Amino acid sequence: MKISLLLFAALLWGPASHAQAIPADQVPPLAFVALQELYPQARNVKWKKAQGWYQASYSQSQVRRLVRFNTNGDVEATGTAVALGTLPLPVRRTLTDHYPSRTICQADEITNTQTGSLTYEMATCESFISSTIVLTANGLKVPRARQQ
Repeated sequence: MKISLLLFAALLWGPASHAQAIPADQVPPLAFVALQELYPQARNVKWKKAQGWYQASYSQSQVRRLVRFNTNGDVEATGTAVALGTLPLPVRRTLTDHYPSRTICQADEITNTQTGSLTYEMATCESFISSTIVLTANGLKVPRARQQ
């Protein structure tokens, strides 16, 4: 019984590990310099690593923003925090219909710089099963690749 409970707990915490906070000195130099050159006004920068990219979350003009770089310092995606009430109706409907028991604590509008596609990433804030839900503007779930 104990083993199955431990396995269950590990499965719950597994999805929450999509992104790991890292100190600035672990960010590839090209990505670190690119942030400084492209976004010189960025303040309170926090770095995360996930799925082969490095994400810098920062404040600029009192707005929470993010930018994702590859190891070469190329921008993969950019994003801006959005209020939950301003999410597109299909996104809000999917959250209500498919995640009724989840508490969403933040949402970001993400633009893929390679394709121009727009997605919405919502972070759940339950301490024991926190994860990220990614949806298209029409409310379809976007599968996330497993971190390697």
